[in-house]
Amino acid sequence: MHKPQPVTPRLLRLKAAAEYMSRSTWKLRHMIQRGEIPVVQDGDNAPWLVDIGDLDRWIELHKGNFDAK
Repeated sequence: MHKPQPVTPRLLRLKAAAEYMSRSTWKLRHMIQRGEIPVVQDGDNAPWLVDIGDLDRWIELHKGNFDAK
C-alpha cells in the first residue's frame, strides 16, 4: 500500500518563519516592514504569511564569503 507523503507547508506564519531563519519574530517583522521580505495576507486583519522560497532567497543573497585572516 502507498503511504501518502507528508505535506511541507509553503507559507509560514511569522513565528515559524522567524524560527526557520533563526531570527526573533521582532527582527523578522522589521525586515518585512522594510520591504526585505514580502508577505502574503488574505484580508486586512489576516495574519502575515511568509513564503519559504522568499526566506531561502534572502538567505542566499546574504551569504557572505569572508576571508579568514
